[in-house]
Amino acid sequence: MSIISDKILEISMEYLGPAAITLLERQTKFHLNGLVFTDLQSSHCEELAKWVALASAMFIEQDMALELAEKIRGLAR
Repeated sequence: MSIISDKILEISMEYLGPAAITLLERQTKFHLNGLVFTDLQSSHCEELAKWVALASAMFIEQDMALELAEKIRGLAR
């Protein structure tokens, strides 16, 4: 697992619990041109954050979903 993937999973687990890995794998595969979640790099964070915000809002409150996305986006910096 890449360092970025590991960090994103760690952050996401705080918000989504064990469902985080499934959500992240799906968003990465379907919205980042088939990329495997474990191969994420910091350059992917901006796009992934957008999709995580949308998808996670179905499971957690909107403000928490946006907070999670912002933390993921912050890893690109």
